[in-house]
Amino acid sequence: MRQFILPNEFSGDDTLTLTGESFHYLCRVLRKKEGDTFPGLDRQGNHWNIVISKIEEDSCRLNVSPDKTSRRKLTEITLVQCLPKGKKMDLVIRQAVESGVSRIIPVESDHAVPRFENDKDRNKKRERWEKIALEAMQQSGSEIVPEICKPVKMERLFDYTGIKSLGLFCHQERIDHNSLHQYLNETPDEVFIVIGPEGGLSDREVEILFERDFKPVYLGDNILRTETAALFATAAVKVLLLENEKWSLKD
Repeated sequence: MRQFILPNEFSGDDTLTLTGESFHYLCRVLRKKEGDTFPGLDRQGNHWNIVISKIEEDSCRLNVSPDKTSRRKLTEITLVQCLPKGKKMDLVIRQAVESGVSRIIPVESDHAVPRFENDKDRNKKRERWEKIALEAMQQSGSEIVPEICKPVKMERLFDYTGIKSLGLFCHQERIDHNSLHQYLNETPDEVFIVIGPEGGLSDREVEILFERDFKPVYLGDNILRTETAALFATAAVKVLLLENEKWSLKD
């Protein structure tokens, strides 16, 4: 177990009582015992040291203290996923979290089939995705607490981008000769990766992305499913960023 994800109700106190699903996972699934120590992570990304001080029949008490180990800040990755059909988004979120993305922005794109009638439907879907993300984070040991955003239109994507962010979008045709490696040479603070739905991005959306200085990325001749393209692209960016960090540390 690399770390335990602390529940939402944790407020930074030095003791915490677990019940319900959190207790069941820690003491029944993982079979942790009194006196066991392990790292923890709260929903804000803060690190903690945890000791199980007492286990009851349906609850346990934890002693929690801050982990003051310094950690290097890495480039954040935001996956912008145009909504796919059916439950494919569940798989996209699970794999993206395992890959270490910091944020996932679902987009109701021109060619996307899923549509939401109102914000209530959007929030309900986001709650489901947040649960899937938490499960994937716990299982994979990722130290990044991903933000799952409410589904938005493509035009609202740019509410999230910053001056020092790099925007990329995957396209089925080679419309730029620059490579992904070239785009990532100067390590940005954050990378946005836009993945289209099954029908691809519309010409209107591609034009909008170009206007906002997003760079096209060509993933090769093979036709990838949207859920495969999301994993392929995020993994490629992650590996190149790790390589850049490795070489910068050598310098």
